[in-house]
Amino acid sequence: MSFSPLSLISRLLGWLPDLSIPTEVWRDLLHGLRVRGRGHRESGAFLLGSKGKTRRVTSIVFYDEVDPAAFDTGIIEIDGGRMAELWRICRERNLIVVADVHTHPGGAGQSDSDRTHPMIAEPGHVALILPHFAAEPVILKEIGLYRYLGGFRWERPRPSLYRPTLMIGGKAHG
Repeated sequence: MSFSPLSLISRLLGWLPDLSIPTEVWRDLLHGLRVRGRGHRESGAFLLGSKGKTRRVTSIVFYDEVDPAAFDTGIIEIDGGRMAELWRICRERNLIVVADVHTHPGGAGQSDSDRTHPMIAEPGHVALILPHFAAEPVILKEIGLYRYLGGFRWERPRPSLYRPTLMIGGKAHG
């Protein structure tokens, strides 16, 4: 496993990224998003992990596993009545939702719909947006990472010299 200087510094000083995704989970996530999006429609997933101070993803639940019709219109629409399935999966795996991710056709900016319809409307929730329907190559610095503040307000966490916002495998990325 390789480490970037930013990753090493942040680990030594105890600064945790907003979101950490192991390499194998990242690969499975990208594959699942691409298969579901077919290169021409949005797709997405809930990212699960353990309770704790770090948001480390250990499991994926794609939106269509919660609501089979989630991708039918070309944009993401989840029937709120279907969310019970997500909570059942979380209980079964003894995990919580640590973030969500979805794709966009162009860039990774939030749409009005993204801002006003958070997947998990709890302050602190992290949402990722992958540009170009997650087509290869995914350029990590182009990924949008947003933290929900409540009241339909969001912030875009910024990396610093010592603290990355997103860590994939052992590498830190802004």
